[in-house]
Amino acid sequence: MSIWIDIAVQAPAHSQVGGLLTYRSPGPVQPGQLVRVPFGQREVLGVVWAIRDSAPEGMPASQVRDVLGVLEGLPPLDASWRQLVQFSAQYYQRALGEVALSALPPQLRDLTSEQLARRLKKQNTARTVQTASGPALSPEQSAVLDQMAHGPGPFLLFGSTGSGKTEVYLQAVERMLATDPQAQALLMVPEINLTPQLEERVQARFGTEAVVSMHSGMTPAQRLKAWLAAHAGHARIVLGTRMAILRLCRS
Repeated sequence: MSIWIDIAVQAPAHSQVGGLLTYRSPGPVQPGQLVRVPFGQREVLGVVWAIRDSAPEGMPASQVRDVLGVLEGLPPLDASWRQLVQFSAQYYQRALGEVALSALPPQLRDLTSEQLARRLKKQNTARTVQTASGPALSPEQSAVLDQMAHGPGPFLLFGSTGSGKTEVYLQAVERMLATDPQAQALLMVPEINLTPQLEERVQARFGTEAVVSMHSGMTPAQRLKAWLAAHAGHARIVLGTRMAILRLCRS
């Protein structure tokens, strides 16, 4: 029995395709899964956005094309990610598929299931974090850290450069990762030039395997490798500029 699904694809600007396209899937799929679908004469990557009970009204079943394959081995992009993409598309008045696919690594769009499987096989799947001891906190820092541990948040720390705000955040991350083995932390930097300095500090603290960076200065291959590690949850800490928000699927 075929399943009707709405899929976001990145269509050329002149195609006037701004919304979701309906396809059929011969097998079960979930919202947020990545699939390969026919689009005109090409095969493109798409994101399953919704499952339909039936074909769109007035659309003959003969006009609906079938999904060509599912990219296996990847967790679905979750509801929070899809909500953020949908908001961004509406806010900036862009096509949903354009925003959704632009948020994914460029190399991912061209991978077959077999190529993806080979890359996933090379991934380091260890989720352990080897934490080096940090400096002792001042009474003020300790009070802030305890408040962050027991309060609902969010929290914003004020202080001059060098006053110890980063250390408070690092110890808050340490506590969270130790408490929840499934948790991930996102550390954001205001500009790309600050990334190497913070990356070195975080890797020295938590280990190189636990941390990945995401920013526009990376090569396509580096972006794909980092995205796969973050998306699968193998990287416990993701460090990057604003674009890193759209690289995570985990709440």
